[in-house]
Amino acid sequence: MSNADSPTNRRGFIATVAGGTAALAATLTAGELFAQARSFPDYPAPQGGWDLAWVDRVEKAKHKMVFDQPEVTDGLAENNALTYLRGYADVYKTTDADMGVVIVVRHGAMSVVLNDNMWDKMKLGEKGKLKDPTTGETATRNPFINIKADDKHATVMRDGALDALLARGVIVLACNLALMRNAGILAKEANMPVEEARTLIAASLVPGVIRQPSGIFAVARAQEAGCHFIRAT
Repeated sequence: MSNADSPTNRRGFIATVAGGTAALAATLTAGELFAQARSFPDYPAPQGGWDLAWVDRVEKAKHKMVFDQPEVTDGLAENNALTYLRGYADVYKTTDADMGVVIVVRHGAMSVVLNDNMWDKMKLGEKGKLKDPTTGETATRNPFINIKADDKHATVMRDGALDALLARGVIVLACNLALMRNAGILAKEANMPVEEARTLIAASLVPGVIRQPSGIFAVARAQEAGCHFIRAT
């Protein structure tokens, strides 16, 4: 056995490496070490015409959270997003520009991102047993947008309405798979060609909502951009 292979020398080499690693770690912040550990790959330019500009906004934000909304649940995801914004503002005096907040609407929650005309056309209030925030009667319009101060039957806080959150820079992503399933329902109920129904329902998204290939993709991409995850159910 050579001197280099002796147990003593091997122990010395390991101690030197460990000491060097500790010294390096001491020079890095916790955030830098976390970033190195995550080390997500660089992504190529998005294909297929999907809008992923929102990813850059999230990555540049100081505080990041994605709320997964697979069901309507009386707008729980929207209320949670507002609570998150309020909490950080109270504790850290953050502005909306500091926050990377994402809501992913998918699966059974697609009615949340459809406009008043589609709510009326597809009878979404009746199907979902949802009430008009003003009258308390079965909703014939989207009850998660345009909330008024005196709406006694609203299930979301006024500042937690979808349009109010969008105006503050909250990113709302819609699952295209679920959206197109709803287009199939519309085509059958309205006796119209499927392609016509797909075009109509895509045009019926609340302004500012961004379509994504699927809700699963949107949640995963938001997490890779640095978001923590909350399932809003």
